[in-house]
Amino acid sequence: MQGNIEETLSTSGSKQNLELENYGRFNVRHVPRIRAMNERDLGRILRLRAVVRWSGDPRSFDLLRGTKEARWAVAETSDGALVGMVGAVPLGSVGILCHLAVHEDYRGFGLGSRLSRWAVAYLRSRGTRTIRLYATRKAEGLYRSLGFSSVASREVYRLKASGVARAVKSTESENRAKVLEMGDLAEVYGLDLWSHGGDRSPLIFATLRSHPGQGLVARDSSGILKGYLVRSGGPLNRIGPFVASSPEVARKLLENALQSSGDSSVEITVTGPGPVRDLLPELGFEGVVDRLRMELGNPTDGGTAGILEYGTTPYLAT
Repeated sequence: MQGNIEETLSTSGSKQNLELENYGRFNVRHVPRIRAMNERDLGRILRLRAVVRWSGDPRSFDLLRGTKEARWAVAETSDGALVGMVGAVPLGSVGILCHLAVHEDYRGFGLGSRLSRWAVAYLRSRGTRTIRLYATRKAEGLYRSLGFSSVASREVYRLKASGVARAVKSTESENRAKVLEMGDLAEVYGLDLWSHGGDRSPLIFATLRSHPGQGLVARDSSGILKGYLVRSGGPLNRIGPFVASSPEVARKLLENALQSSGDSSVEITVTGPGPVRDLLPELGFEGVVDRLRMELGNPTDGGTAGILEYGTTPYLAT
C-alpha cells in the first residue's frame, strides 16, 4: 500500500512536471523522492527537526509514531539526505496531517505540497472522511491550495506556577472527580468520540500509558460519566484531552488537576469557541492565538448531546 501511494504521488502528471520545473537551479536527479519512513531514518529525522527549528513537543512524534496505523513519509535526495517529512494519523473518521517539515534549502519548490498529498492519499486510503491539521500562518496558503478550509483559531492558555494555588477553589457540585482507572476507559472513549468526531482511543491510551495516574473522570451522583481530563505531567503540565458536559463539570475536573500540579505551570490548548474561553481567564489563565485549525472533507460533528471538548491533546498541537 505504501508503494502504491508513493507511486501515485510521484507520477501525478502535470502537477509533478510543474514541480520539477520549479526546482530551477537543481538538477532533476537531485529532486527529492518521497518514500515511507523506516527505523533507520529516526536519527536523521532528529537532525532535520533541529535544522528546521521544530517547535512542537518533542514527545509528540514518538507518541504519535506508536499509534496504530499511523504512517510517516520522508523526502530524500539522491545522496541520501533527508530534507522533509510528514505524518498521517488515522483516528476513525478523522485523520490528522501533522509534523510537516521541509529543509529551508528545499522550500518554495512544491516539496511541502508533495508531502502533504502523500499524507492525504494515505488517510483517504484508510477511509477517513475528514482530514484535519493545525497550520502556521506561513503554511496556510499551501494547505488552501490543496483544498483545506479554515475552521477555527487555536489558542494556547497558560497559568503560571505562581497562580495555580490561587486558581484552585472549593466549589460545591453534585459531580465528583476521581482518578481515571482502566475500568473507565470504554466510557471515556465513547464520550470523547461524541465530542471530537473521531476515534482518539489509541491516542488517549498511549497518553495515559506515558503518564500513568494523570487522568481524571467526573461522574454525577448516579454514577453517569460527565467528563474526563488527561494531564501530561512534567516541568510544564499540559492538559488534554479535556472533555465535559457542562462548565460546572469542566471546573470540577480542572480544579482537581490544578491541585495536583504542584509548582509547575499549566497549559491548555483550545480549538474553537465555547465556554472554556470564559472559564480559563476566570481562573487566571492567559491565552495567545497559536495556529489555525483547517480541514479537508466532510465537516465533523463535535459537541453531540452537549458534550464539548474543552482542551485538545497536546500531542496533536503540532
